[in-house]
Amino acid sequence: MRRTTAIVLGALSFAVQSTGCVNAQETTSSPPIKIGMFAPLTGSAAFAAKVAYGASSVYKDINDHGGINGRKLELVLEDDACDPNKGIAAVKKLTAQDRVFLIHGGWCSNVVLAIKPEIERDNTLPYVVLGAASASISTPVTANIFQPVATTQAVANTMVDFALSRPDVKKVAIISHSDEWGKSHLQPAIDALTAHGLTPVETVYFERGSTDATSQTLKLRAAKPDAVLAVLYPAELAIYLRDAYKYGVRVPTIGTQGASIEDTERRIGIPDAVRDLYIFYPLSQTISSDQFKPWAEIFKKYYPAEPIDTITFIGVGGALAIADVIKRLGPDVTRERFLSEMNKLSNFDSGVQASTMSFSPLDHAGIKSGNMIHLVDGVPTIVSKLSTPKR
Repeated sequence: MRRTTAIVLGALSFAVQSTGCVNAQETTSSPPIKIGMFAPLTGSAAFAAKVAYGASSVYKDINDHGGINGRKLELVLEDDACDPNKGIAAVKKLTAQDRVFLIHGGWCSNVVLAIKPEIERDNTLPYVVLGAASASISTPVTANIFQPVATTQAVANTMVDFALSRPDVKKVAIISHSDEWGKSHLQPAIDALTAHGLTPVETVYFERGSTDATSQTLKLRAAKPDAVLAVLYPAELAIYLRDAYKYGVRVPTIGTQGASIEDTERRIGIPDAVRDLYIFYPLSQTISSDQFKPWAEIFKKYYPAEPIDTITFIGVGGALAIADVIKRLGPDVTRERFLSEMNKLSNFDSGVQASTMSFSPLDHAGIKSGNMIHLVDGVPTIVSKLSTPKR
């Protein structure tokens, strides 16, 4: 485990900002810092509640080890149900009623893009994305919005590069949602294919909430692709893979970080249906590895009934970065200084994410790359292009 593991394990102490600090220059010395968070705790995307619980476990563990420079963190968690209107209401409550110091939230890109104008209106409010990946969140740069997860641009580029690294892959097809999240992957993927002199042999849309992918699968089969890019949320990815197996589309399928290899296998229940599945993997190690065991133990301490998969840890890197920045501020913790220090974060190694995190005044997309993961004899295994899998 890398050096920042010590943050969670209590080897370091941290400084904490006040409750309800709404003035960028305000500094207090005793109340805990309020961190607002919103995520889909209910609804069709409730599988991602665990991303909020993963980040929350970091904050809880910091508190159990004395806080940051003796100051505790107070988390206020709201449910957005992956609904833009509920997301806007959650942000308004967190800022006007709860008067949080910063917000660390958002899994659904459509929700985050809906609340973005609210965040922009109060440019003193630090907003750190929890898990939403749309590149439009951080590009162009907004002074107080930071995205510490791989963007859809980075994910799409990695998916295309990986697909074309597979033996004999010359024809690529795409199945995608048509919502903002889907589009934010789709165009970068098409651009990346174009850079290789290719165009998709077929592009089909499979909407969220759909329960049958027969027509889409038959169109893909007719196009005879060598690989399929699947820009789908977990439920729809499982439905497509089940139908692809049924109708004989036996080519590599490359998915986004919006799904996890473990969850997908559980949903389908047919080992052969995931034999050729590869998913963008944002973490440094497999979650069953010895290196990742401390993180799993921390999560289970606070959420013993919750299953663990990749999505559990997507928000952990951002939580650790927030804690690290607050620590470096010392006792003089203000929103203005927090934003300034976030812009100086360089090659921050969380020990959790597949790559280091960096921000600058001109770039608020902190993660540029990731791994790919695949099941080898039923075991999740990190792979990188044609390299030997890392166990």
